[in-house]
Amino acid sequence: MRRKVRVSITLPPELVKKAKELGLNISKICENALEEYIKRLEGFDCEKGGNLGTVGSGWCGGWDLNPRRPTPEDLKSSPLS
Repeated sequence: MRRKVRVSITLPPELVKKAKELGLNISKICENALEEYIKRLEGFDCEKGGNLGTVGSGWCGGWDLNPRRPTPEDLKSSPLS
């Protein structure tokens, strides 16, 4: 068995409450999700046109882990401008 390291994460209380009500193992779900995310990132090749945000040729943006909310100015502008 692999040695485990204790870490802490911060989650919204209502999310934790719902997970516990459903009998979910939060640690195992986080572990599985992190393993899958790492596999995807390690297997991603911008030059071959992966699926993590490739737009056009030669550009590789990846996922935005901190997306911003639209401002009122963003909502006023045309999506094609």
